[in-house]
Formats: sequence, structure tokens, C-alpha cells
Amino acid sequence: MFQLYKKRNFNDLIGDTFNFFKAHGKNYFANYIVINGGLLLVLIVLLYFFMKIFYDGLFSNGNVNTGNVFENYFLQNMELFIGYGIGAFFLILILSLINSLYPIAYLKLIERNEETNATNIWKYIKSKIGKSLVFLLLSMVTIMPIAVLLGFLCFALVFILIGIPLILIVIPAIFTCISFAYYNYISTNDGYFDSVSKGYRLFIKKPWPLIGSTMIIYFIVNTVVSFISFIPYFIGIFGVMFNVETQGVENQQEVISFMMIMVGITFMLSISLNYLMQNIVSINQGIMYYSMIDETEKTSNLSEIDLIGSNEE
Repeated sequence: MFQLYKKRNFNDLIGDTFNFFKAHGKNYFANYIVINGGLLLVLIVLLYFFMKIFYDGLFSNGNVNTGNVFENYFLQNMELFIGYGIGAFFLILILSLINSLYPIAYLKLIERNEETNATNIWKYIKSKIGKSLVFLLLSMVTIMPIAVLLGFLCFALVFILIGIPLILIVIPAIFTCISFAYYNYISTNDGYFDSVSKGYRLFIKKPWPLIGSTMIIYFIVNTVVSFISFIPYFIGIFGVMFNVETQGVENQQEVISFMMIMVGITFMLSISLNYLMQNIVSINQGIMYYSMIDETEKTSNLSEIDLIGSNEE
């Protein structure tokens, strides 16, 4: 069984993230697809039809429509665009709430030595959706303005070079503090402001390994997502170049259609991979959270006793 409460150094924080998926990856993602796969598929289909409508308006007469032609098409189909937009917004909100709760639920079941199946995971998620929404709304008026201000100052300081290292420190630090607060708020009975305070206290106890772990995991995840997502895009680019070289520009509509299809596939693949791969980042944050809880509350000894008991069984 994977041990959550454990003192970890910088290497352990990264290594145990991948050790977790070695031990639980198959079951973790299988249950994730059962719970979140349907909503993710609906979102992809919704975005596909939205892009199709946009494409039809942009190339309705075989050429690229500009100016009044596209504006008139948009006005004629405004209700449809608004409907798709509202539907996508609520679907993304629900999907994101479930996506953020899923790793917390999975780790909580491990902590309780309960079976990590779809039924237990979904039961926990349902019981915490309200709290997740409250955390989101309160953070929008408390944490987010401060985070946006700090981010803006860092980007402004890029012009005098000092902003570049600050960005690499401040953004992971803010992200980790918010993650710790969220984990604590969802998995305990602490209130919102108590969780925010505890999240900061856990982070400040050992900030540099936490910042480093967050940076590396986030870099790995984004590199993988970008590489896989852009494969269809580059296929489209090379396809267009080959078509122009061999057939000239006579088949402009076919060339544009092929390119738009590749862009659409890239977009939908990127969204799917981002939701899936975000789990790696979230599990990394959870492992750091439980490690820092152990640093402050010394729970690793109790966890080891539980492991011995489960092994004997």
C-alpha cells in the first residue's frame, strides 16, 4: 500500500509521485474514465460542433469570409453561439470541480484504507462538490486578486530581468499554497480561512523543495501535453506545404479544410490531455500536502503501524 504520511525530501516528492502511478495508475485512470469520461466526451463533442459552426461561417462560400459576411453570419446564429457558450461554461465548471476533487477523494480513500473503486470515489466527490464550489467562489474574492496582482508585478519586472526568476518562484509558490488550502478545506472540517492559513503555514515550513517539485512536475506534464497535442497540428502544416508544392493554390478550400480539421483535432486533444495529465500535478500536490502534515503532526508512525497491520492481513 502507498504510504501517504511520510517525511520526504525534494527527490522523494518527485519520485513518489511517479511511484504512486506505478502502484495505482491503472486503477486510478480506469476509475477516472468511469467518473469523468462521459462529461469529457460531451465537452469534446460540444466543442466540435461549435468549431464546425464557426468554420461554416468563415468558409461558407468556398473562400475566406471577411468583414460584413462573417459578421452577418454571426448575428444570424447568435442564439446558437450563446447557447453553445453557456453549455460549454457550465460543463467545464462541473468537469473542473469533479477533476479537482477526484485526486483528493482517491488519496482520502487510501488514507482510510478503503477500497478505491468508482463507487466510493464518486460518493466522496458528491459529498464535497458544494465545499469545492464555496472554495472557488471565496477564492475569487480573496486569494485570486492577490495572486493576480503578484503575477502582474512579476511580469512587469521581466523587463528588468529580475522578474524572470521571480515568476519561477512566485507562481509555483502561489499554486502550492492554494493547493494545500484546497486539500485541507476539502479533506478536513476546517473552515475556509483556517484552511488558507494552514496551507500557507505548511508551505512556509519547507518552501524550496515544494517550489522545486511543483516546477518540475508541471514542466514535465506540460511538455508531454504540448508534444502530443501538436502532432496533428504539424501534420496539418506539412500537409498544406506538400499540397501547395504539388498542386499549387487551386485547391485552396481543400487545403484550408484539412488545416482546420488538424487544428480542431489539436484543440480537442489538448483539452483531453490537460484534464487527464492534470491528475499528475494534483497527486504531486497531494503527496506534498500529506508530507507536510507529517512534518507538523508526526503522523508517519501511525501510518507505518497501519501498513504493518494491512500487510499482516
